[in-house]
Amino acid sequence: MSKLKKVLPIHVDEYADTMRAESHRGCVLIACHVLDIALQHRIRTKFAHRRNVLKRAIIPLFEPTRPLSSFWAKIQLADALNLLDDWVYNDLEVIRGIRNSLAHSHGLFSFDAPNVQQLLYQLQSPRRGLGYPHIWSLARTLRGCQAFVEEFSPNTKSLSQCYFLAGFHYLHGCLTKGTAYETRNVQKDVRFLDAKQLPEE
Repeated sequence: MSKLKKVLPIHVDEYADTMRAESHRGCVLIACHVLDIALQHRIRTKFAHRRNVLKRAIIPLFEPTRPLSSFWAKIQLADALNLLDDWVYNDLEVIRGIRNSLAHSHGLFSFDAPNVQQLLYQLQSPRRGLGYPHIWSLARTLRGCQAFVEEFSPNTKSLSQCYFLAGFHYLHGCLTKGTAYETRNVQKDVRFLDAKQLPEE
């Protein structure tokens, strides 16, 4: 009898380098895919684990065109199951909005476009992640992004992209309760962000 494949969060080592090298469009698409998998894993922890129930009732829910196939449906169900803090729900919805903006754009997609930044800077996760355990202001968070880019990621395409990536990683870490980052090879980045003292406004 074959084993049912487990759905596990995607580890940071599997996508981090690719994501940094991607276009802004590709960056959003990878982020949404990774978050989608994390949500599915989180939701399934609340479902029955019996093999026969998994096979006949749970796995089909997540298949294409089925009730839980979409990013939106997973966000709503996770929220209904009380798995998401309010700010996590809001940030997931913002990222979904950015993806939808991308999907309806026939031209070049950029985090630096005013209509995208209007959504992007609604994200709380970069302010929470870089400011942990505090919540930084937007201005201070952008200064933190600038310092991070200069020190560790000079090839990052824009400050707005860094803001998105910082938020995405913190959000993914919260959804996976840190399991996707347990053997992370960039701990020096975390120490840098914790130790970096940025002036207040």
